[in-house]
Amino acid sequence: MRRWGLVVAAGGSHRMAHLGSKLWLNLAGHPALRWSLAHFIGGVKWDGGVIVCRPEDRVRVTDLLLSLGYRSWGVADGGVWRHASVQNGLSWLSDHGMESQDAVLVHDAARLLVDADLIDRVLEGVVQYGAAIPVVPIVDTVKRVREDGAFLEKTEDRARLTLAQTPQGFLSDVIGNAYRHWTLGIPTDDAQVVEQYGHEVAWVPGNVDNRKLTTPEDVAWFEWKVQNRHAQMG
Repeated sequence: MRRWGLVVAAGGSHRMAHLGSKLWLNLAGHPALRWSLAHFIGGVKWDGGVIVCRPEDRVRVTDLLLSLGYRSWGVADGGVWRHASVQNGLSWLSDHGMESQDAVLVHDAARLLVDADLIDRVLEGVVQYGAAIPVVPIVDTVKRVREDGAFLEKTEDRARLTLAQTPQGFLSDVIGNAYRHWTLGIPTDDAQVVEQYGHEVAWVPGNVDNRKLTTPEDVAWFEWKVQNRHAQMG
């Protein structure tokens, strides 16, 4: 079984407001996307992969891959929605050698602090179950809001609830077939598509630092984390 990576980096960064595209925010001297790629690709033995991005970012992303030495990775254009970008990336990988029983890990570029141990756990889950994602427990009390929106309906049992992260890993034919059969609009993540297809998705322990860079308020935290992580490594 070979290993392929698919990094989704085609979002519009609308919640970043005046800061613009979060991919190119300067964090500790480098663009955020550089940290994301270095953490996801570096330290893991990949057979290849693809970054799915906006057409206007294609040249810049290609140059970044080359500067990092990731020559077995390519670039594909994203779609209007995230799931369309994932499908474009899967098509690119299939055209470049990915076979039906290979493992593919789909990762959001906004999760800059993914680590090799987490990636290995997801890959092990794919080998064993054909589909696996990382999750973290919910620590706050969870309330369901009543349909009319005015009052609370009930308190959920948080012991059975988790928060999904990426990378989400699948056998190539599982995720490919699942997307070909998907008809329910815009999915929230790739695991939802596979669940609807009827294939069980296993979970592995996630990492609380594997957060998404989403709003301007996140920037200082991510810069601190990046600096601290690489100071410890160096």
